[in-house]
Amino acid sequence: MKFYRTLTPFQVVGFDLDDTLYDNSHVITTAEQEFVTFVQQYCRIADFSLEMWAAYKNATAQHSPLMAEDVTLWRLRSLQALLAERGKSAVEIAGVSQTAMDYFLHWRHQIDVPSQSFAVLQQLKPRYKLVAITNGNVDPVRIGFDQFDLVLRGGEHGRAKHHKDLFLQTAHYFNIPPEQILHVGDNLVTDVQGAIQAGCQSVWLNLSGKDITEFSEVHILPTVEMNALTDLLQLCV
Repeated sequence: MKFYRTLTPFQVVGFDLDDTLYDNSHVITTAEQEFVTFVQQYCRIADFSLEMWAAYKNATAQHSPLMAEDVTLWRLRSLQALLAERGKSAVEIAGVSQTAMDYFLHWRHQIDVPSQSFAVLQQLKPRYKLVAITNGNVDPVRIGFDQFDLVLRGGEHGRAKHHKDLFLQTAHYFNIPPEQILHVGDNLVTDVQGAIQAGCQSVWLNLSGKDITEFSEVHILPTVEMNALTDLLQLCV
């Protein structure tokens, strides 16, 4: 554990979800491939591929960057653009896109959550208010997390991290100053920079084993650096 700033008392602990409470890399890779295969077969678009899908998503994001902060809506609008270009009717687009989204979200939630993640939240729950602050579209309850008092998603509830919106909404919800929020996350920009710039405290969960100076995106230091989620209990329990 390494301190970069003075840790002061806090009442709320915020958590990023993807790659903080579980490994997300395999999950999203599998979900994307399943989604593409589904669209190929269900929508009868034989030439649809991961590369084509990336191009549609990029085009949608360039046209509506704010909308793309809501990753679920971004996916839906990109799919609707694809289906419209392939000559599908409005009725067909509405039905097919919802079915495809439901299919994707099923695979998106096939997550193997480490037991220690549940254990850490269970030990924190009696002492702190807990909030999930995510830029993703995972429903914490759907993967077994029922400990959160509040769940905020980028795009849906405000500008995505690294913007201040979700952190300040958390402070407003619990009627506390931002500095009484300790946010835990793996990303030095979205989690650390976002939390610190909003006036919160920040734990950087460094699972890479690399020194912070090796990351070119570092412009703002966290309050604390940890190498395992369980280290959090040394601060909080």
